[in-house]
Amino acid sequence: MVVARTNDACVEGFSPHARLRFLYSDVSEPAAKLQIQHGNCLASGSVLARALAGIALVGIDLGEQDETISMHAEVNGRVGGFFAEMTGRGELRGYTHNTDFDELPPPEPDIPDPCGTVARVKHTRTHESGRIRSQMSFSVSPASEQNILVEFYNATMQIPTQVCLHAAAFDNRIERARALAVQLMPDGRKSDFKRISALFSDGTVSEQLEYDASVNTLREIFELPDLTTGPTRALAFGCTCSQSVAEASYATRSKPELDGLVRTARPQTFRCHLCGKVYTLTPEKLFQLALAAKP
Repeated sequence: MVVARTNDACVEGFSPHARLRFLYSDVSEPAAKLQIQHGNCLASGSVLARALAGIALVGIDLGEQDETISMHAEVNGRVGGFFAEMTGRGELRGYTHNTDFDELPPPEPDIPDPCGTVARVKHTRTHESGRIRSQMSFSVSPASEQNILVEFYNATMQIPTQVCLHAAAFDNRIERARALAVQLMPDGRKSDFKRISALFSDGTVSEQLEYDASVNTLREIFELPDLTTGPTRALAFGCTCSQSVAEASYATRSKPELDGLVRTARPQTFRCHLCGKVYTLTPEKLFQLALAAKP
């Protein structure tokens, strides 16, 4: 629902007449960056892109900057599962369990690729201090990023919701990752919700997310001239990893282990499993850590 995207964002919309709520997100740049940093193939990168777009929809309801929401799914398809997270500051990060399907056996005939038939999902809302504010678990079948969001809203939150998650690529790289949801408010017009839900089911919404998701276009295709949007929340890739965090992880190792690394005289690499960024520890730094380590 952004007239012209200059930065990735999420935004809430509302139709006062139909009493329908809309949620929109565009996470194209974070999805593209994470695909590169994790080394995702197109199939697994698309799963991650749709998962990020979905968690950004949920993140619209984050009221505080110091809050974080995350969704972790384990599936029996080749992707294995995924993790997507958003902070109240609009920072996104995530990963898939398996990144390169060329390194895996071909998909089994009776298990849809890439997510499979069953997903076990954990949704968590935390304070930045680590304190858990809420947590829920549920299962979804068949497994897909979209079905997980539908189950979360309709069954867990008890809010009638239709969801569309869309990822598009060019030259095997994620180019666009967008999502749109419509929700029926308690006093909403069920006839309008049913009519608009059909546009989610027949591919109309997915096509619009591919080409034009402006509020003017959505007003026209949904036949809701009173559709308005609120303030947008800027979204961007963000991770708490750093060189100091990488060094601290090595500092927890035993002195004999660090002494062994020093003897190799080779640098060591640390890859953040949440964002895929790689940090290097030089032999000199390893020597310093070994000296400081307790016997």
